Amino acid sequence: MFTAEPSYGKGGSVVEKARIAREERAHQRQRELAAIKIQSYARGYFARCAVATRWREELDSLMGWDAMDTKSKQQINTSDQNSTNFKKPDGSASATDYIPAHTKQMSTEEWRFASFGINKLTGAYSNLSIAKSNSAEVAAKNETLTTNNQNTIEQVETNARPISPPTALNNGIQENYDKFKNAMQSQNLPQVKQVKKVSGEKIFKIVKQFLFIYNYKRDRERFLELCKYLVYNTESESSLKYSYVALCIHKQLVLPWIEQIKLILWECCKTLDQTQSSDNLLLSPYLKMLVLFTDVSNWKVMKKQSALLPVLSQVCTSISSELFKQGCLCVIGSLLNKRITTMDSGLISACIVFTIRVITASNFSDESLTGFMSSMLTVPALIWHLTKKLPQCVAFLHESCLISHLIALFHVEGACQRHGVITSCSSSRNVIDVLCVVANLVQLLVADIETTRQKRAESVALLNQLLKFLCKNTAGQSMNISTWHPVLGYFSGNATEHTEAMQFVRKQLQFLWEPSFVKVVFHDVLTLKPLHDETSLPAQAEQISTKTKSKTKLADKFNAYLKRIASSRPQMSMLPTGGRKLEYAEVKNTCCGCLLYRRALTIVTKQLALEMLTGLTFMDEVLCRMWRFICEIGPSGGLQLFLSSLTLPPDIAEPYFAVFTLFCDMTAHILSILDDIEFYEQQIPFHLEELVTISAFLKQFVFKAIWSRIVKDPQSSMYYVFDSAHTLLMMLYDRDARRSFTPQNHWLCKDIKPSTIRGEVEKSQPRAKLVVEKIPFVLPHKERVILFRSFISADRASIGITDEDISAHIRVHRSRLVDDGYTQLKTLSPASMKGVIRVKFVNDLGLDEAGIDQDGVFKEFLEEIITKVFNPDMNLFKVTSGEESKLYPSPLSHLQDDHLDLFAFIGRMLGKAVYEGIVLDIPFANFFLRNLLSQQHTKLYSPIDELPSLDSEFYKNLTWIKRYEGDISDLGLSFTYEEDAMGKVESHDLVPGGSAIAVTNENRIMYIHTLAHYRLHTQIRQQTRAFVSGFRSIISHSWTTMFSAPELQRLISGDNIDLDLTDLKRHVVYYGGFHSSHRVVRWLWDILERDYTAQDRAGFLKFVTSCSRPPLLGFAHLQPQFSIRCVEVPDDEDTGDTMATVLRGFFRLSSSKSRRSQQHPHRLPTASTCFNLLKLPNYPNKEILKEKLKQAIANNTGFELS
Repeated sequence: MFTAEPSYGKGGSVVEKARIAREERAHQRQRELAAIKIQSYARGYFARCAVATRWREELDSLMGWDAMDTKSKQQINTSDQNSTNFKKPDGSASATDYIPAHTKQMSTEEWRFASFGINKLTGAYSNLSIAKSNSAEVAAKNETLTTNNQNTIEQVETNARPISPPTALNNGIQENYDKFKNAMQSQNLPQVKQVKKVSGEKIFKIVKQFLFIYNYKRDRERFLELCKYLVYNTESESSLKYSYVALCIHKQLVLPWIEQIKLILWECCKTLDQTQSSDNLLLSPYLKMLVLFTDVSNWKVMKKQSALLPVLSQVCTSISSELFKQGCLCVIGSLLNKRITTMDSGLISACIVFTIRVITASNFSDESLTGFMSSMLTVPALIWHLTKKLPQCVAFLHESCLISHLIALFHVEGACQRHGVITSCSSSRNVIDVLCVVANLVQLLVADIETTRQKRAESVALLNQLLKFLCKNTAGQSMNISTWHPVLGYFSGNATEHTEAMQFVRKQLQFLWEPSFVKVVFHDVLTLKPLHDETSLPAQAEQISTKTKSKTKLADKFNAYLKRIASSRPQMSMLPTGGRKLEYAEVKNTCCGCLLYRRALTIVTKQLALEMLTGLTFMDEVLCRMWRFICEIGPSGGLQLFLSSLTLPPDIAEPYFAVFTLFCDMTAHILSILDDIEFYEQQIPFHLEELVTISAFLKQFVFKAIWSRIVKDPQSSMYYVFDSAHTLLMMLYDRDARRSFTPQNHWLCKDIKPSTIRGEVEKSQPRAKLVVEKIPFVLPHKERVILFRSFISADRASIGITDEDISAHIRVHRSRLVDDGYTQLKTLSPASMKGVIRVKFVNDLGLDEAGIDQDGVFKEFLEEIITKVFNPDMNLFKVTSGEESKLYPSPLSHLQDDHLDLFAFIGRMLGKAVYEGIVLDIPFANFFLRNLLSQQHTKLYSPIDELPSLDSEFYKNLTWIKRYEGDISDLGLSFTYEEDAMGKVESHDLVPGGSAIAVTNENRIMYIHTLAHYRLHTQIRQQTRAFVSGFRSIISHSWTTMFSAPELQRLISGDNIDLDLTDLKRHVVYYGGFHSSHRVVRWLWDILERDYTAQDRAGFLKFVTSCSRPPLLGFAHLQPQFSIRCVEVPDDEDTGDTMATVLRGFFRLSSSKSRRSQQHPHRLPTASTCFNLLKLPNYPNKEILKEKLKQAIANNTGFELS
C-alpha cells in the first residue's frame, strides 16, 4: 500500500491542518478495509469452491461414481447456482413452489477461515492458497461390481403393509410389488461401483456435507446417484457398522439422521416434481427412496432386530408425517397427472403405496383425506388406469378403508366446500378437477360395492355435492361463448386440457348406470313392498295383453329386457293412492338418488345422457317400481305432490322434481324405441290405463306451469322440469294421434274456457301464446281452426289484401294447365300469391272461354292443377302400399325436368288453397304430413313409428328382424337398401361404407331405424324440402304448429265426418225460383236424409264441391257458398232469391203439369264445382229426382251433359 503526502493550505491554521490530516487518514483506513473485505470475499469464495469440490469428490468416491466425462463434469463444477429453488424452463412454478422449503441447518469448522479476521492483506492475492483435494482415491478406479446374481440387490418391497394399523396385504399386492422390484432391477438401479466399505457414520457425514452445498441444477445427477447408493446400501448391507439406516439406533446420531432422511426424501419429492423428462429411469430411484425409507420392513439390517420394529415403525411414521406436512401428496398427484399414461406399473404402484402410507401415518386426518381428494382423485381416470394396469392396487385402497373415511368426512352438506375440494372460484381447472373426482369416486364406489351398500345414503350425498357444483358451473352454457368438451359438452373454459384422458373419464362415468350401482342407489325403490293392493286391470287392456302375449317372441339384449319387464311388471294397473310420508327414510333416499341422476344428466353431453338413460331404463323393474313409488308418496300420491310443488321454493321442491323429471325422461326414452305392438298390445312398460292417468296429469301439470306464469321462457328456473314433462306429454299425444288409446276429449282443458284462451291469444298475451305453442291440443280443434283463420285474416290486413284488389291475371290453356300455371305464377311474390288471382281459361280452339271469375274459376283452376300434379302418372307423387293409397313425393321424380321447382310450385298452390279456405280431397301419407309440420327433426320423432303409413308390409318385415331369435348375421344383411329404378336395381348405403357393415344382433336396432329413416326421409329429402319451402311461403310455420298430422289433413281436406244436413240447409243459397219450401228442394233434403247413406252423402258433396268432406267450420265458411239453382231459368234472368222470384217461381213452377218439366223429364242434375253450385231441373216427382241424382253422381256429370 502507498501513503500519500499530506497537503496543507498556505494560510491554514494548525487546527485546520490537523483536521484535514485526520480526515485523510480516515479515508485511507476505509479504503484499506474495503480492499481487505474484497480480498476476504474472494479468498472465501475460492476456499468454499475448493471445499465444495472436495466434498463432492468425497461423495463421488463413496459412491464409486465416475459416469460423466470430463467436459460434462467441468460444466457442472463451473456452474454458479446458489439457490436450490428451481423454476421450470417456461418460468412457471412447480407444485413445490408454494410448499415451504426445508431449512438447511449445518455448520462446520471447515467453513471458517483465519484470513477473514486479519486487518490487512499483503499483495494482490499472492498469499491466497487454495487447498487441493487429494484426488488419489478418486483417480483409483475400482473394478465394476458384478451383477450376474440378482440376489445381490434386494429390491424394495413396495407392497409393504400400512404402518398403523398394521394389516397384512394379500398375495396379489405382493405380486404387484414384485413387479415393481423387477422393473427396478431391469433398469440396473442402483449402478454403483464396488468400493471399500465405509461406516454408516462416515456416510452420514459425507451426505451431510453434500446436502449443505446441494444445488439442483449443478448436482441433480449426483443426487440421483446418491439415491441409488442409499437404496443399495439399505437393501444389501446387513452389518450395523456399515449400514446407513443402522444410525436410527445410534444414540448420538439418531435425531440428526432422521432429520437428514426427511431432507433427502423431501428433495426427492421436489426433484420428482421438477423433472421434465418422462424417462422412467429418472423417476425410479426417487420413488424407491420414498417407498424404502417409509417402511422399516425393507431395511435388511433390521430384519433380525424384531424387538426394535415397533419403535422403528414410529420413526417411519414420523418421516411420513413430515413429508405430508411438506406437501408430498401434491407432488405425487402432480406426477401422476402429468405422466400416468407413460409410467409403468411399478412406478404407479410405488406412488399409490407411498400415498396410502402417508395417509395412514396421519391416522386418516381431515387434512390427509382432503389432500388425497384434491391431489390424487383429481388425476383424470386415475382409478381407470389402476384397474387396467394394477387391479391389486385398487384392492389395496379398499383394504385400507380409505373409501369409508372419505365418505364419512365429505358426505355432510357443505363439507366439500369447507375442506377446499370445491372452491368458490369456479375456474375451468376447478370444474375439470371436480369432474375427475366424480369419475374416480364413482369407479371406487362400484369397485367396493359392499362399502357403498353399507353407506349408500352417505355416498349419494357426497356425489350430489360434487354434481351440484358441476351443474352450477356447466349447465346452460351457450355455444357462442364456449368450447366443446368431450364430457361436459359446451363449456366456457379450456376444453383442450386432458382431452385424451377424457375418453377414459367418459368410461368411468358409465359406472353410474352399472347395474350393481343402480341397485344400491334405488335399493329402497326395488325392495319396498307395496302399501296397497293393486287395482284391477281394465278389461280392454287385459284382453289386448292376453291376446298377443303368446304370439310375440323376444330375443337379444333389448328384447330380453322387454321380456323381463313384461314378466316383472305388475299384472294390475297402479294408480295414485298415497301413503308414504315425505319424512320417511325411503322417500328421502329415493329423492336423493333421483337427484344424483338428474344432475348427472344435466352436465354431460346429449350422447352420454342417452347412454345413461338407456342403462337406467333397461335395468329390470326400476322404471315400473319408480312408478309404484310415485303412486305411493305423499298423502294423495306423487302426482298431486308434484303439482303442489310448483309453488314451493326451488331448493325444497328440487328433490321431488328430481323424481318426477327422471321418471319422465326414462319413460320418454323407452317409448321412443317401442313399436306399436310393444306399446299397444304387450303394453310395455305400462298398462294403457296407467298411461291415460300419466298423460292426464302431465297435461294438467304443463298447463298450470304455463298459465300460472311459473314457466315463461327457457331461462325460467323451473324450465328443466317443464321440459321433461312436456317431452313425455307430447310423445304420448303423438302416439294417441296416430292410434288412440285415450277416451274422447281426454286432451281438452277443463279448467279454463277455450274462448278465454283464444281471446288472450288474439290479444298477444304471453301465457296464452305459450299454451298454443306448447300444448295446442288443450283447445278443441274447432277453436284452433278459428284461431288459424284469424291469423290469416290478420295477415291479409297487414299486407293490405282486399277483394277488390287483384294481384294477377293469368290465361291458361286447358291442354297445358300445369305448364301455363307454373310459368305465370312462379314469378309472383308470396304477398301477390296471397292476393286475388283471376284466371281465364283458353279452350282447345284457342278461344277464351265465356264466364267471369268471381273466385269460382280460380277454384276450378286450383282443383284441376292439383288433380293433375298429384296424379301418380306424372311421376311427381306416388301412393303408399295397402288399401289407404296416400300420396307422398316420388323418389324417382328426378326423371321429370325441373322437378324441384315443380315441387315448390305445388307447395305454393296447396298453401294458397289452405290460405283461401278451399278444401281439396288430397289424402297425404301421415309421415309426409309430419314433414310438412317439420316434426321429423324433433326428439319425439321415431321413423319406425311412421313406417306403417308408407309401407305396412315393409314395416312388418323390419319388426320381424327386430324379434328374430337366431343369429341375424345368418340372413346376410348389410347396411344398404336396394330399389328398382326403371327396371334397374340400385343399391344405396344407409351409412358411409354400409355395404361392408354386416347386420348383427348388436346393431340390428340401429339398422332398423336407419333403414326406416332412409325410406321416409333420405330418399325424398330434396323433394320434401322444395315442397315445404313453397308451402311455407304462403302458410307460416307458426300457424300450423297447433295441429297434429291428422289435423293438418283435416285442415286441407275438411272434416272426415258425416254431412250435417241441418247446417247445410241453414247456409244454402237458392237461385232460379227455388226456395227452402219448394217441393223439389224438400224432395232433395228428404232423399239425402232418409235414402242416402253417409257414403252416398259424401259422394253428393263431392259431386257439388269436388270434395267429399264438409268444411271444418261448417258451411258458413265454404267459399263460394253452397247454392242450388233451377236450370229452367236462363242465366241472364237469374237474379237470385228475391221476393219476386220466389213468388213467380211458386206460381209458375208449382204446377203439377209444368210444360217445361214435361219437356225435359230425362235431364240429369249437373254441378259447377268451381262455384259449389248444384243445377237441378224441376222434376215432376221425387222418384225421378232420386234416380237422376244417383245417376249423375255415379257418372260425375260435367258441363257437357247439362
